[in-house]
Amino acid sequence: VFVEYIGMTPYIDNIKDLWISPTANLIAGRALIEANGWVRNASGFYQKDGQELSLDIQTHEGFIEMRRIAEVVVEQLRAAGIMTTMRSVAGSTWSDNKAFGNFDAVIDWDACGSVNEPWYSMNRYTQQFLRPIDQRASGNNNFVRWSGAGAKTYSQLVAKIGVLPLGDSAIMPLMSEAMKIFMSEQVVIPITQSRKLVPFDTTYWVGWPTQKNNYNHPSTHWQMTHQIIHRLRKAGS
Repeated sequence: VFVEYIGMTPYIDNIKDLWISPTANLIAGRALIEANGWVRNASGFYQKDGQELSLDIQTHEGFIEMRRIAEVVVEQLRAAGIMTTMRSVAGSTWSDNKAFGNFDAVIDWDACGSVNEPWYSMNRYTQQFLRPIDQRASGNNNFVRWSGAGAKTYSQLVAKIGVLPLGDSAIMPLMSEAMKIFMSEQVVIPITQSRKLVPFDTTYWVGWPTQKNNYNHPSTHWQMTHQIIHRLRKAGS
């Protein structure tokens, strides 16, 4: 859910006991499926009332990394007995399908946002953004349509975090309580972290964000890039 930036380490460590085990447990997984009345057919996939248990995963056609992640997930789920497919779609279609709730599953990055505090990412799944299927989810916030009593309590806790100053001691317990709900209801499934190489050249311009001078996120492909550009100075000036 949270990108492993250095500034996020204390918050990630605060809830590390909540994360899903990275080790697959096929026996336990199949037991959950079978407890709901599914039986494996001759093809090895679960079936009930004449319908195979299936999942269609949508990916953005322009992002090879996403497709490769999805390919691994497809093979894992098929091995567990779920008829899983991956569908690569045009970027605009992928975005609209998420926004309007037109999907079984998607590989995406929309839990990201937080850089040095947890509120930004957590706020994306609050009830203020809940929209019915076929109505656009603003900014793809809560496009998974999480709702119910747990979602309501979570939203109240996140709202309390949102009015606290950065680094306030009250953030950690509020975050922990909210994320227990988030993970217990499995709103999203965290899969992988991705490293990005963003080179800077200080020959002519200095003032780029660094680990010590981390005034902003050091990427040049997001909406805040103009804030970095406005902080640059001529080298030697």
